[in-house]
Amino acid sequence: MASASTPGLAVAMYGLVPIVLAGYWFELRGALLTATATTLMFVVDKVLLAPHPDLGGATVWLAAMNRALVFFGVGVLVTLLLRRERALALRVRAQEEELAELESLRAVLTPRDVPDRPHLHIATSFTPADGLVAGDFYLVVEGPASSTTIVVGDVVGHGLEAARCAAFVRAACATFARFTSDPVQLLQLANTALSETSGTGNGPSPFVTVVCLNVAAAPESTVRWAAAGHDVPWDLDTAAALPGGRIGVPLGIGAEPLVVEAGTTRLADGRGLLVFTDGLLEGRTADRDRSAPIALFGEERARQVLREHRGATPASVLDALVAAVTTFARGAPADDLCMVALRAEPVGAAAG
Repeated sequence: MASASTPGLAVAMYGLVPIVLAGYWFELRGALLTATATTLMFVVDKVLLAPHPDLGGATVWLAAMNRALVFFGVGVLVTLLLRRERALALRVRAQEEELAELESLRAVLTPRDVPDRPHLHIATSFTPADGLVAGDFYLVVEGPASSTTIVVGDVVGHGLEAARCAAFVRAACATFARFTSDPVQLLQLANTALSETSGTGNGPSPFVTVVCLNVAAAPESTVRWAAAGHDVPWDLDTAAALPGGRIGVPLGIGAEPLVVEAGTTRLADGRGLLVFTDGLLEGRTADRDRSAPIALFGEERARQVLREHRGATPASVLDALVAAVTTFARGAPADDLCMVALRAEPVGAAAG
C-alpha cells in the first residue's frame, strides 16, 4: 500500500492547492499554467521517479488525462467564481458611492432651511418617491434690489445623472439670480448653460422643467413668473393658476433660444402662492395592480385641499397636501413631490 509520503499521492492530494492560489493571484492564465505544471509533475512522478506497476503504457496517460481534467476544471471554475465575486464587490462599492453622492446631492437640491426674506413667510416640502431618485429641486435666493427669487424644477429622468443635472441647473439659477430679477432672462441663461454643458457629452441632453418667480420687495410686491415646460404657480387660497405668461419648452431641448413670456401679478398682504413639481398632480401609488388603470391625485383633489386650508400658514398647507397625496398613494408616491409655498406679510410684521 502506498504511504502518504509518496510523491504520487502528494501530487494527487495537494495539486489543487497551488491551482486555487494561482487562480486567486493571477486569474485564469495562472490557474491554467499551474494546472499544466501539476499534470506534468504527475506524469514525471509515475513514469520516471516512482513507476507504479498498475500504471504503465497507455494507462498512465489515461490517468494523467483524468487528473488534467480535474486540475483544469478546478482552475477555470475558481477563476470564474473569483471574477464574479470581484465584479459583485465592485458593483456594491459603486452603489455605495452612488448612494453617498445621491444623499449629498439631495441635501443640496432640497435643503431643509431656506433664507428668511423680508415680509414673506416661506415654507418648503420634499417627499421622496418610492423608487429611483429623481431630479426635483427648489431654490430660494435674494435677487437684485432686495427682491426674492424662487425656482422649482424637475429633471426628466431618474437616478444619479438626473440628480447631477438638477444640481447643475440649480447652481446656475442661484448664480444668475443675483444679477437679474427677470424670470425669463434667468431661464434663458440657465438654458444656455445647460445646452453648452450637454453639448460636451456623448449622451442625450437632459430635459428640465423649471418655473421661476421673482417677488419684488414690499410695498411693491410685484410677482413676475415664467415657466419652461412646468406647471403654472397657483394662488395658495383659491387654487387658481396665475394669469398671463406663455409656457416655453423645457430647458435643454435643442440649441434654439428659449422662447418664454412672463406673467405678472401682485402679492397683496396675506396673499399666498404655491409652486410645485408634477409629483403633486400626478401623485399615484408606486405599488399598484398593473392590470388596473393608473389613478392620479389630480388637480381637483389638490385644489380642494387648498380651499379647505384657505388662510392657513404655508407650512400647514404643505403638510396637508403631503398628507393627502401620501394617503391617496397609500404610502410614498411613485414620483418625487417638491413644493414651495409663500404668503405675504404686512410691512409692519416680522418675516417668518
